[in-house]
Amino acid sequence: MFKKILVAFDGSEHARRAAQIAGDMARLNKDTELWLVCAMDILPAELGKPFIDELITERTHIGTEMLQQAKEIIGEKVVIHEEMLFGPPAESIMNVANGNNCDLIIMGTRGVGGLKGLLMGSQIQKVISLSDIPVLAVK
Repeated sequence: MFKKILVAFDGSEHARRAAQIAGDMARLNKDTELWLVCAMDILPAELGKPFIDELITERTHIGTEMLQQAKEIIGEKVVIHEEMLFGPPAESIMNVANGNNCDLIIMGTRGVGGLKGLLMGSQIQKVISLSDIPVLAVK
């Protein structure tokens, strides 16, 4: 079965279900570890350093809260590595998956629409096209 699972989380209902499934899978196989990531898009340099610094601080706070929510959904008795990612979401997710030799990616099919820069539903299509490993799309 899968030993290293990456879970992309953006707080959406689909991502919540993906986190629950990942937690269930990890509890069924005690050797499974989860890589929990929250991916946020990069900021345009034209905004200026003070504004970018403020946005990064705000996004880091939001991302930290989302990772905490995901850990609560996943539950106990699971090894979780967590990471905040800044950059193009699909590419950032693939970098973590490839860098940690993950053998499965789990993510929701729809992201949160109101929060710009967070993992969007279209990102799963990009991940699927970039990935050489299985991707589980959760509705």
